Amino acid sequence: MSHQQMDHGGQGNARGLGPYRSLYLELAIDFVIMYLVMYTMIATLGHFYLNLNNVYMTLMMVAPMAVLMLVFMRSMYPSRKTNLAIGAVAAVIFVGSFIGMRTQAFVGDDEFLRSMIPHHSGAVLMCEQASLTDPEIIALCDGIVRGQQEEIAQMQALLEKRRR
Repeated sequence: MSHQQMDHGGQGNARGLGPYRSLYLELAIDFVIMYLVMYTMIATLGHFYLNLNNVYMTLMMVAPMAVLMLVFMRSMYPSRKTNLAIGAVAAVIFVGSFIGMRTQAFVGDDEFLRSMIPHHSGAVLMCEQASLTDPEIIALCDGIVRGQQEEIAQMQALLEKRRR
């Protein structure tokens, strides 16, 4: 086995995976981590709703990562043909996700509500946690919190009603 095979994949890889399989696995794990990180802005776990808009956003983050990993770790990924294919797929995923996000493709009533609850929850969290001193901004935040909490409750009730 050559030195390059031992260091960069093939059977020399610690898990027996080739470099491209390792890349795909890493990108899948990155997707899950990034998707969940999108929810760090919610005010409470009760506002955690899986939704397509966060899938679109996560795909738009993971797709460029694939290309950057191929560029900056090119010695690990020796197949030009495979690299170009991965780059093309990443570009299609990025553009498709961007278009999906901007046009709200496949976002109907339930998906809309599932996307808006965490979004509104982020506004509540920011207002509750920000170190505000300007009375006008504090008053604005008070109104935002009241309004967003009312709308979150309304959206949760609509989701529950639609489940029956």
